[in-house]
Amino acid sequence: MKNAMIVLCALLYVFAGRETGLWVIGALFALVSAGEAVRLRTPGLNEKLVSLFPGIYREKEARRPSGIVWTLAGVFLTFWLVPYPDIVLTSLGYLVLGDSAARLVGRSLGHIRIGSKSLEGSLGCFLACWFVGSIFLQPPFGSLSVLIGALAATLLELAPLPLNDNLWIPILTGLLLTSLRIF
Repeated sequence: MKNAMIVLCALLYVFAGRETGLWVIGALFALVSAGEAVRLRTPGLNEKLVSLFPGIYREKEARRPSGIVWTLAGVFLTFWLVPYPDIVLTSLGYLVLGDSAARLVGRSLGHIRIGSKSLEGSLGCFLACWFVGSIFLQPPFGSLSVLIGALAATLLELAPLPLNDNLWIPILTGLLLTSLRIF
């Protein structure tokens, strides 16, 4: 669900533009945040929603805002703070493919533990992010920005960040890649 939502946000950005994307994602973020606030303050509703939608709400989100809130916040802030379309799309791609690769590879092949994650999952994340950067970043394949962006996304996915990595990965990689381009 998260990945489909991010892909839809990226398509909105590409086809409707940055300003429209900001308005739509901002409104969706406000709506979802209000719904989450009501859910978390109404125990009966919370229990019902968590049991009805186990694929949306993870066990740890039964008493905390869902990852969707943090994902929408990350997408909105990335749209707002990053002025380059190729970097916006790359940062969102890191979240979709890098985070997913880390989870899939880590769960199926992960043996060498790094905290709660695995070295193998991190390698999967890095390779997926390198692929994303090679496709979306200008200049493409082989540039130093591709490698730095992939490494940054991997380290962010690996780090025990406050709140949720869905918030931090697109924002921080987008700002890093923007600063590399400016300077």
